[in-house]
Amino acid sequence: MNPADILIPEDRDKSKCYLVNKLRLAIHQWRTTGYPGTTNTTKRLLNYWFNEDHIINNEKFEFWYAQRESIETLIYIYEVMKKKSFIDLAREFGDGPIRFYDPETDLYPLYGFKMATGSGKTYVMALTIIWQYLNYQLEDRNNYTSKFLIIAGEKNIIYDRLKRDYQDGKIFTAIPLIPPELYDSFNLKVILKEDPFYTVPDSVLFLTNIQQLQEKSNRKKESEKFVDDVLDLKEVDRTNISQENRILEVLEKIPNIMILKDEAHHIYNYEKKWKNILVELHRHLESTFGKGIITELDFSATPKSENGALFPWLIVDFTLKEAIDMNIVKRPLKGIVDNATEISSENIVERYKAWIEAGIRRWQEYKNALSKLSKKPIIFFQCPSNKEADELKGYLSSLPGLKDKILLIHTDSTGEVVKSDIENARKSAQNIDSNANPFEVIVSTMMLNEGWDVRNVNVIVGLRSYTSERNVLPEQVIGRGLRKMFPDQNADVNQSLDVLEVIGPPGLMQIIEELEKEENINFGKVNVDTPLNITTIYVDMDKISQDIEIPVLTNRIIIREFQIDEAVIDKIKALSLPLENKVLKTTYKAYDMITNVVAVERVWDLPVPKDTKSVIAYYTDIILKQLKLPNMFSDFYPFIKSYVETKLFDQQVDLNDPRVLYQLSTPEIQQKLVDLFVSSLKDLSFTEREPNIYDYIKISSTQPFTWTKQVYSSSKCIFNYVTCDNDLEVNFSKFLHSANDVISFCKIVRQIHFFVEYRDSAGDLRVYNPDFIAITKDTNFVLETKGREDVDVKFKDKRIVAWCRDASNITGKSWKYVRINEEDFNKYHFDNLKDLIKALVG
Repeated sequence: MNPADILIPEDRDKSKCYLVNKLRLAIHQWRTTGYPGTTNTTKRLLNYWFNEDHIINNEKFEFWYAQRESIETLIYIYEVMKKKSFIDLAREFGDGPIRFYDPETDLYPLYGFKMATGSGKTYVMALTIIWQYLNYQLEDRNNYTSKFLIIAGEKNIIYDRLKRDYQDGKIFTAIPLIPPELYDSFNLKVILKEDPFYTVPDSVLFLTNIQQLQEKSNRKKESEKFVDDVLDLKEVDRTNISQENRILEVLEKIPNIMILKDEAHHIYNYEKKWKNILVELHRHLESTFGKGIITELDFSATPKSENGALFPWLIVDFTLKEAIDMNIVKRPLKGIVDNATEISSENIVERYKAWIEAGIRRWQEYKNALSKLSKKPIIFFQCPSNKEADELKGYLSSLPGLKDKILLIHTDSTGEVVKSDIENARKSAQNIDSNANPFEVIVSTMMLNEGWDVRNVNVIVGLRSYTSERNVLPEQVIGRGLRKMFPDQNADVNQSLDVLEVIGPPGLMQIIEELEKEENINFGKVNVDTPLNITTIYVDMDKISQDIEIPVLTNRIIIREFQIDEAVIDKIKALSLPLENKVLKTTYKAYDMITNVVAVERVWDLPVPKDTKSVIAYYTDIILKQLKLPNMFSDFYPFIKSYVETKLFDQQVDLNDPRVLYQLSTPEIQQKLVDLFVSSLKDLSFTEREPNIYDYIKISSTQPFTWTKQVYSSSKCIFNYVTCDNDLEVNFSKFLHSANDVISFCKIVRQIHFFVEYRDSAGDLRVYNPDFIAITKDTNFVLETKGREDVDVKFKDKRIVAWCRDASNITGKSWKYVRINEEDFNKYHFDNLKDLIKALVG
């Protein structure tokens, strides 16, 4: 089910964020009505991102609900509602009296996003940049921008992660951000903090960290050397180089810039000092260029000030509870060690021996269970001090198999990695999930800081002092272990799949319980002596004779640019709307506010468009964008002009007739005309071609994967188990197993990478994979089991029938498709598949 249909605002826990609860209601209504009030470019982007199917590396790609809600909310506030100050937001959406309002700093739009760890902040930033950039290029250069600055928090690892994503614009091509027809409109230069540059491009994305915007009064010589030796900038004013480094000097020359801050809670540890830097920058830009900062965006899982208060300007609150419920992150469990007690000793190993040993044993179980899946689980120890971290490492190094597999990271008094460890820590942060990574244990005096995108941490053992004096946020204790090891699978406690076990003394459990209370969630408990139960699906080489080979065909349906001619336009029906003789006038009245008597009355002509060409061009542009045909303006324009003149009204008209121009300017006429052309010509933007075969998929080439739903064991399936989504599929698998004419069969899961494209009920291009393939002596069957029909079933059926016909013609082997409805399947009991099919389809 679509997450947007699950997270109904009324059913969600009430947010503690000041603006969010009313905004959720507004966004839900706006989404369900088709995003009214957006530009054509924005509407195209939203449809492309969330309503079209995308395949990346033979995997179906979808944005998470947290990402969708975030970009939708930003677009709704900025573009539709045009709420560009906190005071306006508070008046419209605030929950109670206006909080923390400071008119001295409320000078430009500031929006915040509270997004749980692992819910995809980086992609939301990329979606934001695309939305702003393409609207700037194609719609409105006054209210959008092509200049961006991403600021990482104070941790260097955060910057490293962002650099990996954004260097050379990689993120903009790695995922489906830009509709194909708009590729040519996107040309953004990415400049890293260490990159030399001489001029600022018109379209630019700077990536830096907070240190480059802080005052550096004691680093004059170092800064000047940096400018001379690294940046090689010839014309930089060095008079104040000791106070601010080069990125701020550059920003002072760039008006209309959007600032995006990752892990914003770090940045706001500087409170007013940091805000004053941006306020002064905005005022300088505005006074110099007439435009300042266009928007400032904050992204964080813990967007709180130093006193623990949530930022009042938050517009999105996607909670840890929702991230867990939506299967975006691992499911945390409190690991219980029965009869464990803390020993009075200054040695950390002696003091916490029970929890250390329990963590090691549990991690070893995960290591054994996941070995078939080529996954290397990580155990992470949090220690009170560097000295105790050294003690723990010494003990762990003495255990069998752990020597040289322990990554030790020291931190300073601020919680930052010490300089001697920073290079090793940064390198390990990039490779920690790789099987080539030599480390299996991490020992540190810190929680894994933001920027560690660690997926393979299954066990966290907390041995440090979790007190308020240490400024530890409960979310940070578990945050670095929440990212899923198997992103496309559902976390399952019973299967021990994508769970994070948190083990430690009572102090740790207390802070975890604080998080449970704050998030209104119960993590659940697990006794660490309970055996793991991970279902792994793999090819059983003893059943290799049951292998199935599926031909991979080129797409039959493709998007293309078509040739339009008179014959095409002649097929578009005439609307024959009445040409009304309206009086193009309006009456203006001004009333005395005391007596309520009309004091002034005027009759004015209503304004109508003066330029016929601009009206037709406007319609042409809208139609082409909805048809996804950006390069056919010159072809379309004369046909739309001719249609308006001859077929739109009940008589042939002169486009310069004021009555015609007036009616063309009404939303009703515009909608009718656009809808007619789009519905009539949408099919023409697709074409069918005869497919070719370019590869084969062998089921035996499928890599091992995990499964959390039902399974069935069959000697006719090459996997160790048949994977099943529901009871119908289990029963159908039993039938195929017993059918005397079925040689082999397999449930088609996404890991097999067999997809077929089709056009859905809305006419959009989608992909799907059928349920089963069954092989008999003379026929290969593609089988679809259905408990309930949705609106797209008939379109899928039509396409897979064509695929089977193509596969038969190309390979010379018989392929046939049959849909088997649950109600019909339950009526019959046959010994073979062909008799069942004959009863169903005749």
